[in-house]
Amino acid sequence: MSDISVNTDATKCVRARAKKPRLFYLDWIRAIAAILIVVTHFNNPYLEPTRFFVNRPFGIYIGGLGVSLFLIISGAALMYNYGDRESLDLRTFYTKRAKTLYPMFWVAFIVANILLFIRNNGYIFVPRHKITAIFSLFGMDGYASAFGVGTFYTLGEWFLGFIILFYIVFPLLRVGVNKMPIATVCIVLALYVVTVAFFMFYQIPRVPSDILLTTRLPELVFGMIFVKFIKKVPSWLAAVSFVILAAQQLTHILKDNIAVTIVGIFAFLLLSYIGELVKSFKPLSACTKFISAYSYPIFLVHHVLIMQVFTVIYPVWLNRWQAYGLLIAEFVVILVLSVILKRFTNLIVGFVSKYLVKSSSKNSVESAVRNRSDNSSTNRSLD
Repeated sequence: MSDISVNTDATKCVRARAKKPRLFYLDWIRAIAAILIVVTHFNNPYLEPTRFFVNRPFGIYIGGLGVSLFLIISGAALMYNYGDRESLDLRTFYTKRAKTLYPMFWVAFIVANILLFIRNNGYIFVPRHKITAIFSLFGMDGYASAFGVGTFYTLGEWFLGFIILFYIVFPLLRVGVNKMPIATVCIVLALYVVTVAFFMFYQIPRVPSDILLTTRLPELVFGMIFVKFIKKVPSWLAAVSFVILAAQQLTHILKDNIAVTIVGIFAFLLLSYIGELVKSFKPLSACTKFISAYSYPIFLVHHVLIMQVFTVIYPVWLNRWQAYGLLIAEFVVILVLSVILKRFTNLIVGFVSKYLVKSSSKNSVESAVRNRSDNSSTNRSLD
């Protein structure tokens, strides 16, 4: 049996297979990464003048750390759910990924643009080339915008487009990790070294090296390798991770993309170990699972909200405690909006699905009646 198949009986087996239990450490790290991303965009107006919040932990941009953790858990989560299957039904996989990403993105995009249209007195930015709306349709507008392409980008950041690229190549990476893990790691590292080395000596205008697929493959594949082979962080590895992170915090010896990759991986290992220690603490566990469950809508709404708040509240007006209070207040509002967005999206998807099923059933009945009528006419003509 081939490892990847488009149409197999595996679909039936998947439905019959018991659902895997959630891994707490993935929820734990996902929740931390979501908070880091929110703090990143809240931080921006504070970077130099006030320094209310840490902006470069371990010598890397705090947003870079959050993204790195997100990428690692993305690789780990997909490998956990799909890695041990004999085959991967590509149509089912891509359909499920699309249903997970697109409906909520489209709803958030439309609602955000309506609100911004009202907020800006009827003005909304329109790029020079209207055809770039196709990037928004497929969730790639933020990613394309990062390369200097004029788009209708409103929310989702470049990260959403990058995750879509990862979903596209995941089946191939899955085969590599399952069948040839050592060779796959070597190829990924070779691509990474070539990319990083190239951008050390050359700069291509409007091509940010840190969002290229080859630059982030080590984090994605590490997550896949971890969940398949390592599974649990032993105490000695947690200690090593702590020492490496502490050394980097004190010396900043690693720089740029290399620092992000190394810090992200060892932060993941240390946080995984801590997650196993704290998961029995019920209040923390409940908060972790809640934030993790709403991490995608948080990711979609947070930046738009934060930027709108900063059009009303000028950062330099705030002292330290006011800034902390504003961050907490914004995070609460972000959570509320995330819950509303998720439920509203589910409501719309449910309504559309019901309508399509009803329409399909009606067409099937009409087709059956038409066929029966045609058969009767044929029989009468034969008589």
